[in-house]
Amino acid sequence: MDEHDRRLRSLDPLLPRAQPLPEPAEGEIALSVPSAAGVYRVRRLEPDSPEADERAAEVHVLEARAAGPDPVAAMAALLDRWEEHLPASEPADDSEALITWPSRDTALTSTFLSHGLVPGLILAARPAARPAGRPVPPVPEGVTVRALRDDDLAAAVGLQLELARWNRQFGGRAPRPSTEANSRRILGARLAWPTSPWTWVAEVAGAVTGLIVVIPPDRADWVAGSVASGPAAYVGCLVVGAGHRGDGVGAALVATAHAALDDAGVGVTLLHYYAMNPLSTPFWHRSGYRPLWTEWSRRPAGVR
Repeated sequence: MDEHDRRLRSLDPLLPRAQPLPEPAEGEIALSVPSAAGVYRVRRLEPDSPEADERAAEVHVLEARAAGPDPVAAMAALLDRWEEHLPASEPADDSEALITWPSRDTALTSTFLSHGLVPGLILAARPAARPAGRPVPPVPEGVTVRALRDDDLAAAVGLQLELARWNRQFGGRAPRPSTEANSRRILGARLAWPTSPWTWVAEVAGAVTGLIVVIPPDRADWVAGSVASGPAAYVGCLVVGAGHRGDGVGAALVATAHAALDDAGVGVTLLHYYAMNPLSTPFWHRSGYRPLWTEWSRRPAGVR
């Protein structure tokens, strides 16, 4: 365990200290090979839950630790052992196999790929002191960035659905029947927050064309343990309508959010983007974010 922790933290000082593997709960399976161990669990999501809007309905998760003189071989053996327990799958099954691993541990890339796992979501981090890759541009002429209002709700929900359809190309889920209602409920609840809703829209010629949603540190406990520093906030969504991408609208929204986060003393901001998205990857890197954790997945779970 200590060796696993030392190795990964030497690769990336933003990683939190690794915790011992939990004892397997009922229905979970402990896996062990020389120099590596893991716990395999299956998560079955409620089909109408917000999490199911982002995931397969059945997620086969491996939580792993690997060290020793050859951690690459140890991880390969552990993945082989995991696959012995994965169920047979039909191509149309709504399932995925998933392991989340530090992005900078590039030695394991070929091992994951050889087991049919591909990079999906990246959890990226922007420490407060990390400069952006280029100066923050001024807000484009004709663009207004302001807080979300009640009368923006329909447009904001529409933008989130547009984002879900766009992300489907890169490993995201197509909107489920419940996705629109979940989005409306969550965004609507933000309008009732007693402090700033931490949600902004971009308006062009009177129409809402962009949206950014931030989860401040007092509501981001669920992700704060992914990074060594803090306090941590999370960007839950950035989307710009297709007709205005590349016009500086997204950069204006991010600049507004970053100014509020810096004013609030946030130590690190986290967000997810899809590794294969040719727009998100360079945009977020230019905005000061860099990969921290990578989700390696296969859909359906049992097909290679």
